[in-house]
Amino acid sequence: MEEMKAMAVKLCGTALLWVGLAALIYVPSSGGGTRGTIIAALGFVSFASGLLMFADALKREIVEQLRQGQGGS
Repeated sequence: MEEMKAMAVKLCGTALLWVGLAALIYVPSSGGGTRGTIIAALGFVSFASGLLMFADALKREIVEQLRQGQGGS
């Protein structure tokens, strides 16, 4: 069950990373202004939270694999 939760969190984190990348690509072509600033800020928040979620899920998977390895020995 924990593996499924980690996989879901990892997928959500990846999606947020892609949203951050899309914002990074869009902002230079938006012409600046208030709208570009808001999109840049949302892109940064999306990228940061996606990276945090992905890293946390990866850590959970590694810990779960270590637990399974110790329990089987």
